[in-house]
Amino acid sequence: MTRNKLGKFILSFVLVVGAIVSTAVDWNTTHLFNPAWHPHARFHDALFLLFLDAMSLVVLWLLWRRSKEPEVAIVVATLFSASVWTPFLYIEALIPGTSLLAADNVPVLKVAGMSLAPNLIIAIVMLLLTIAAYWLARDTRSDA
Repeated sequence: MTRNKLGKFILSFVLVVGAIVSTAVDWNTTHLFNPAWHPHARFHDALFLLFLDAMSLVVLWLLWRRSKEPEVAIVVATLFSASVWTPFLYIEALIPGTSLLAADNVPVLKVAGMSLAPNLIIAIVMLLLTIAAYWLARDTRSDA
C-alpha cells in the first residue's frame, strides 16, 4: 500500500468515526433530546450533526473519486477534519459559559494537575491522526 492510500484510509477513518461517534454521543437525552435544553439549542445540535454527517460523506466522495487533482481532496479532507476538531481546544475560552462536559459527574482524566474532558482527548487524537494522514497522503511526487 502506498503512503498516499494509507493517508487516505486514515483520513477516511477520522471522517467516518467522527461523524458516527458525534451523532451517537449527541443523539440522546443528555444532548439532543434533553428536555432542559431550549428547543432552539436542540435545533442547532441537530443541524450540526446532520451537517457533519452530510459533509463527511461529501468529503469522502471527494477523497476517493477519480480526479486530475487528487491533492485538492487531501487538503479539503484535512481542513474539514481540522475545522471539526480544533474548536474543542478553544471553544470554552472563546464563549464563556460553555463546557466540554455534558454533566458535572462526567469522569475526566487528570494529567499534571490539568483536567482533560473525554471529548477533548478524542479531539486531540483525531487531530493527530489528521496530521499524520495528511503527511502520508500529500503529493510527494514519488509514490502518489
